[in-house]
Amino acid sequence: MERKMIFFDIDGTLVPEYTNTIPESAQTAIKQAMENGHLAFINSGRTLINIHEDIKKLGFSGYCCGCGTEIYLGEEPLYFFQLDQESCYEIASYFLEHSLTALFEGTDSLHSCGSIEDHRNMAEFGKTLGVPLHPIHSKEDIGKISFTKMVYWKPSHMPESEVQEFLSKWFSIIDRGNGMREAVPANHSKATAIQYLCDHFQIPLENCYAIGDSTNDLPMLEYVPHAIAMGVSMKEILPYVEYQTDTVENDGIVKALKHYHII
Repeated sequence: MERKMIFFDIDGTLVPEYTNTIPESAQTAIKQAMENGHLAFINSGRTLINIHEDIKKLGFSGYCCGCGTEIYLGEEPLYFFQLDQESCYEIASYFLEHSLTALFEGTDSLHSCGSIEDHRNMAEFGKTLGVPLHPIHSKEDIGKISFTKMVYWKPSHMPESEVQEFLSKWFSIIDRGNGMREAVPANHSKATAIQYLCDHFQIPLENCYAIGDSTNDLPMLEYVPHAIAMGVSMKEILPYVEYQTDTVENDGIVKALKHYHII
């Protein structure tokens, strides 16, 4: 059997939204795939600090984090991109000055920007990940902030086009739905992470599989020949997948890996 690489999104794919628990059936299936000689990678928009220990303890082959900005074999870094300090300060200052809601995602820290209510909501979100959030209330709070990527929410008090024009110097923007936007550094995506690992392991792209559920998975779903959507997925991704499996709670990961004879 030829060695294959399988790339898993986290939220809505491996775990139900806003939890960090991989169902037992999915854990067993992923372990079996690796025992069969294949490589199983997380490929997520989350930076490494956002990946809960309950997920890591499964022992994935590695992690593609921050939409291709961080790539790890196990937890040893293979590739890392970070915005320069000056750019991070400029971006955070803009969001503070314009009263915009955002989450700045670094390798080892998370910072939030927005109203008191926004900070509370994001702090609660951080608790679900087991990660503390550092609120930005003033320029002094920005300090020497460093981050890899960010998410922000569509503003109601100014044209979003102005925000996107400002961010275009550094980022490509992904519409995540419900007013949420993901800002990913130019020339990075879940697809670039896959190609990096294909080159690293000398595994052909035709032996790569990607499983996701939302629009930030589109780069990897469009890139690999074997793209899989979860049972409950955003309709925008369905034209780009080869197979749609069940939900993760209903053994969707097991069914997908069996469909392709990976297990």
